[in-house]
Amino acid sequence: MVDQINTKAVTMKKRIGDILVEMGFIDRIQLEKAVSESKKTGVMLGDVLIRLDWISEEQLQMAIALQSGARMLDIGQVSIDTTLVSQIPESFARDHGVFPFELEENILKVATSNPFDVVTKDNLTRMTGNQIATFLAPKKWISKSIELYYKTAVSIDNDIDRIISAEAEEGADAENKTIRLGDLLLEKGYVLGASDIHFVPDINLVRVYYRVDGVLHQEYILPIKLHTGLVSRYKIMGNMDIANPNIPHDGRIKYQGSVEELDFRVSTFPTHMGETVVLRLLAHTSVVGELAGLGIEKEDRERFNQAIRRPYGLILVTGPTGSGKTTTLYSALMEINTPFNSIMTIEDPIEYVIPTIRQTAVNPKAGLTFGNALRSAMRQDPDIILVGEIRDQETAELALRASITGHLVLSTLHTNDAASAINRLLDLGVNSNILASSLNIVVAQRLMRKVCPQCFTTEPIDSKEREVFDKNGIEPPDQLSRPQGCESCYHTGYKGRIGIFEVLEVNREVEELIFKGALASQIEEVAVKCGTRSLFAGALRKAADQITSLEEVFRVAI
Repeated sequence: MVDQINTKAVTMKKRIGDILVEMGFIDRIQLEKAVSESKKTGVMLGDVLIRLDWISEEQLQMAIALQSGARMLDIGQVSIDTTLVSQIPESFARDHGVFPFELEENILKVATSNPFDVVTKDNLTRMTGNQIATFLAPKKWISKSIELYYKTAVSIDNDIDRIISAEAEEGADAENKTIRLGDLLLEKGYVLGASDIHFVPDINLVRVYYRVDGVLHQEYILPIKLHTGLVSRYKIMGNMDIANPNIPHDGRIKYQGSVEELDFRVSTFPTHMGETVVLRLLAHTSVVGELAGLGIEKEDRERFNQAIRRPYGLILVTGPTGSGKTTTLYSALMEINTPFNSIMTIEDPIEYVIPTIRQTAVNPKAGLTFGNALRSAMRQDPDIILVGEIRDQETAELALRASITGHLVLSTLHTNDAASAINRLLDLGVNSNILASSLNIVVAQRLMRKVCPQCFTTEPIDSKEREVFDKNGIEPPDQLSRPQGCESCYHTGYKGRIGIFEVLEVNREVEELIFKGALASQIEEVAVKCGTRSLFAGALRKAADQITSLEEVFRVAI
């Protein structure tokens, strides 16, 4: 779309209608009719065009961006600092259609649908004491964000407290309160940016935890009398069996949140205290971006990019659960997703829905396993196949067979480092000769927390810390980041995560070791000599760049 847009000589004096015509979104006849309607009704021209369904709001925003020179906000990628709503009164935000989302040093970033409103911008500067940077965003998104973060983020705890403190009631009112409580707990997870919500029954109480940036935080303690109702509520939402609490259950919830539809994977498990419930928030395409944004160092990214652009072979990404393996694979798919490639995926479950890619979720109860799904997928003549996980010998052998018969196969394994993934496949019984000739590259990864940009400090590096960098061949920095803690980061000192990676390219030397069935330690030794950097060394580079702390390096990468 961008290539088709004529961006020449767009100035503040050029009318928005003329810009829309130049961009090819409307023609002159449509513009004249819309201008006439705008004069009759007093409705802004852009709104008239949207009401007539001649342009979309996104197209109008693109034209306004060209007219004003404003930056467009990527609402799918934006990270919202929920504490900033206290800086701008709700009434002002609603009246002027603005929403604060990030504070960088003394610059407050604010979403607006009207970048020409300099009076509002000046008022925000006086009101907050910060410089204001405006970003163009859809009116609907701004309105929903105000509704969620002013109403929900500020009052959600009070609403939950009122429900918890209420006396036990019978009938429809009690049921409605349980439904409302269940919804609020889901909304709180979204507001916090949590990846998981845990409900753990204990003696006379239920503990509610949120996993934020990979770390569990206990947020609420609920009366045990609410446990059964909440479990039943989530089971019903997930189309799960509520009649048998003595066996595990799995399901999926699609919940219409205040800003967008939220998708949760639900798991229940029986314990002697009652059923525990874990809900994983699936982020879909909003978290799938470019490989460069994941934290892969430039030289490793170049090797990975070369591997995924080969016409055949096996690409493996390894690491523990929750280390971002699926995100890395999907980011890789986005790099090679072109009209000239036929791409299929086999997953459990489908976590990211991406147009133009044929995606399938395994269903063992119906007989659709990774093995037989992969066998059938190969008959569909795909160029690229993503297999969610290699769990057994059958899937491993089929993946290798596909990789040597003209398909590029991407998959994951649960191992601690890259070299161990090779031994894991050999332990599953695959042929070492086929593995050596088909394996392109192995990437091991972890996710580590970044220091909070709002509250972190820096201190000079001491001699012991300097020694750690020297021993691992990393140039020691003069200063290291130290986490502090504030409301913005949940008082942890950290906010957001970034990946650390170990990229093992299968060259001739590594091929020979695989063929001989060498130990992981032997493979790792040769790989390091050939340029592979360990996870620990990669983490140290993040600390040297003051992205994270040395304490976080030792927590994650040892």
